[in-house]
Amino acid sequence: MRLFLPILLLLPLIEIAGFVIVGGEIGVFSTLALILLTGMAGILLLRRQGFDTLRRAQARMNQGEPPVREVFDGICLALAGVLLIVPGFLTDIIGVLLFLPPVRSWAYGRAHIKVRTAADVRRGGGYEWRGDSQPRYRGPEVIEGEYREVRPADERGPEELPPPDNRWRPPQRD
Repeated sequence: MRLFLPILLLLPLIEIAGFVIVGGEIGVFSTLALILLTGMAGILLLRRQGFDTLRRAQARMNQGEPPVREVFDGICLALAGVLLIVPGFLTDIIGVLLFLPPVRSWAYGRAHIKVRTAADVRRGGGYEWRGDSQPRYRGPEVIEGEYREVRPADERGPEELPPPDNRWRPPQRD
């Protein structure tokens, strides 16, 4: 995370240097055409692979499984599309790499992803994935406390009813 800010500041300088080098080799108009071409390719690839990923995620959810891998792929594809649309050769290279399934598999294997369903959240447990390894269940945490049984008002007798709360009522005048 400490490298993010320096890379973000150096990225425009690297892209400008790339424009100068490529523009000197193939010419200004060819460089501009190449940048426009990669932007259009990014839009087309994102559209095609994005719909495929969405269909796989929906099939996974229909089986009752969380679509963890598909969501990760979708995020990578969205980032790849944005990087291809942004003018620059370094961002284009990174964007093309993110469109390649082996690169996404490699990144998924390095990611530490925790998945919790709604039932797991209620119980306090959940499943953890570490890349392509088997899921590992993390059980609920024990929370200690005191409780008292509260019954609906219609089952209680009048002696059990709490006194009325007078904070919101105007004071009674004698």
